[in-house]
Amino acid sequence: MDKSQIINLIDKYLEGNASSEEEQLLIRFFESFRAEEISDEETRRAVQNQLEQKMLNRLISAVELTKLAPQKTVKIYALPVWKYAAAAIIIMLMAGVLYYKFTPGDESRQMLAVNKAQLTPGKNKALLKLGDGSVIELTNASNGVLAMQGNTAVKKTQDGQLIYVASQTAAGIRNTLNTITTPKGGQYQLTLPDGTKVWLNAASSLTFPTVFGTSERRVTLRGEAYFEVAKIYTATAKKMVKMPFFVKTEGSQVEVLGTHFNVMAYPDASIQETTLLEGSVLVKHGNDYRKILPGQQATIVNRSDAAIKVKQANTELVMAWKEGLFLFDDSNIEEAMLQIGRWYNAEIIYQGPMPEAEFTGVLPRSSNLTEVLSLLESAQGVKFSLNGNQIIVQKK
Repeated sequence: MDKSQIINLIDKYLEGNASSEEEQLLIRFFESFRAEEISDEETRRAVQNQLEQKMLNRLISAVELTKLAPQKTVKIYALPVWKYAAAAIIIMLMAGVLYYKFTPGDESRQMLAVNKAQLTPGKNKALLKLGDGSVIELTNASNGVLAMQGNTAVKKTQDGQLIYVASQTAAGIRNTLNTITTPKGGQYQLTLPDGTKVWLNAASSLTFPTVFGTSERRVTLRGEAYFEVAKIYTATAKKMVKMPFFVKTEGSQVEVLGTHFNVMAYPDASIQETTLLEGSVLVKHGNDYRKILPGQQATIVNRSDAAIKVKQANTELVMAWKEGLFLFDDSNIEEAMLQIGRWYNAEIIYQGPMPEAEFTGVLPRSSNLTEVLSLLESAQGVKFSLNGNQIIVQKK
């Protein structure tokens, strides 16, 4: 097959339109990668670049369709060809060669003895600290009203979300602060008193008032969260204006005027990133101010460096965690393991020289850790072992 035939065939498969004969042809094609029988450099390069990008986009679209048509995604994961198509889209582009090893007797899988009680995928899990200092464990809390904060009701919904419902007479308690905290291996979604929706990633916390004031809204973030800010208007002496929404992190502040954006500000990360999907935000760090547009990302490389760098963002990469995916794009080992460590509540230990492996691909965050590490280990140059809740990373 030439490169256009390969790409068209995989497009048909990921759209669910491939015949049984075409599926078998695709299996044989990826089998040839395992046997390293493809020598044509142009075809190999097409698979590594055009094909890989198409498959990534198709898979992300398929995952987003699960609410409307979950059977399509089930088909993608259930068919035997999936484990070979994974060669192009899940992990492993090393030294210009696409390679994937996946057999029932795979030695690397046998070497990874996982403590399943400790290293399972993350789930909806969080603690809520109320204004009086009491703490509610949200995972096992009953649905319905969990607490009253003045005249604001704190409710847990049937689908495991947290919603704050403030009454019109609740203005007198605006200084009451609540904090929701997700551990490693946890995530949570909540709706703030003004209607703003927040998705909180693992190992993160958000502090917010149970009732916002009449001129501005302020919250404090540690970790990573995606915001869909409600548009609220307030009266000034001359006209009605949008009420600003501020997200404060360690060393920076994001000012919002009704928008969708993601903030990544983990204490253990070397950078802070604010990525805008819709609307407008102003990022402040020290004396530097930068206004960014949809599709742009403001980056603070060093918290002591006053400069804010602005660039075009890979929004699919940024938002993968919210869509339930690990998505890597030439990510180095440290970047990949930071995500994995947070999601599986694992401590990452590096032994010996740092592996130089880079990863490109996508994998559901619901995947078993054994599978994730085996796929990563398929790359030349890295190997893993497990000791309780520790993942040991070594150069191979």
